[in-house]
Amino acid sequence: MNDLAKTIPLQPQTVSKPMNKMGRMLVESGKLSLEDLKAIITYQERHGLRFGDAAQQLGLLSNEDINLALADQFSYTRTPDRTSKLDKRLLAAFQPDSVHAEALRSLRSELLLRYFNQGDHLSLALIGAEDAEGIALTAANLAVVFSQLGLRTLLIDSNLRAPQLHSLFGLNERNLGLSDLLAGRAFTAPIEIPELRSLWVIPAGTLAPNPQELLTGKLFSQQMRELAAGFDVTLICTPPMRENRDAQLVAAVIGAALLVVQEHNSRYKDLNSICSGLRELGVRLLGAALKQ
Repeated sequence: MNDLAKTIPLQPQTVSKPMNKMGRMLVESGKLSLEDLKAIITYQERHGLRFGDAAQQLGLLSNEDINLALADQFSYTRTPDRTSKLDKRLLAAFQPDSVHAEALRSLRSELLLRYFNQGDHLSLALIGAEDAEGIALTAANLAVVFSQLGLRTLLIDSNLRAPQLHSLFGLNERNLGLSDLLAGRAFTAPIEIPELRSLWVIPAGTLAPNPQELLTGKLFSQQMRELAAGFDVTLICTPPMRENRDAQLVAAVIGAALLVVQEHNSRYKDLNSICSGLRELGVRLLGAALKQ
């Protein structure tokens, strides 16, 4: 060691600590000031606490503030609040820790492995023998769990006779939708659902006197391709097969379908007939979802 090094003491390098990630998010959102953040970090280090616990003990944040920040931090959809216009039967959104929501996530995983991961911008029709409401609820909840992955998800209501989805998502029943688009009455853009990350909906639109003609035309196939091109996952809710053959037309265009089966109500004979008819049309049946 030379003489200069002996006479000049070495100073330890000063390293500034990075701002706590949650703290940075809360400052950027206006929930905390920089002075609040400094106080929380000081208290946190002094008492060996987690950031959120320190903030709550100081009275600077509520438990709800912490949960919302955690949802943002982990890119997870927040649970809608009590004043939300969303239907409370969207269990994937309102009760994400429930058994039903877990079952939906399991179904999502199966569909990703067996279908959606096999290509880009794929679409899937949800069909059933009866119970328009049950088909719509299954389609809507499934769309929610796909969107919770951060996948751009589009949900389309092709039940042009008795629309369902607009009421589930708190949309005005007079909103233009699929029927208006297919009839060439107006360009209809997907409606973003702000409370549910990465989810868009196209409602059925104006009640049309000729649903089958609209769903049979070449324009329907073209519009489905163009709409799906902007999304990672596209789900199409259909009317019950027992009432008409609109769902069969939709499934034939989409090329893939998931059967919605109602527990203690769906009859084997009806389901077998539906499956046989769709296979004859070349529709790929991915399985069945049991609606309890």
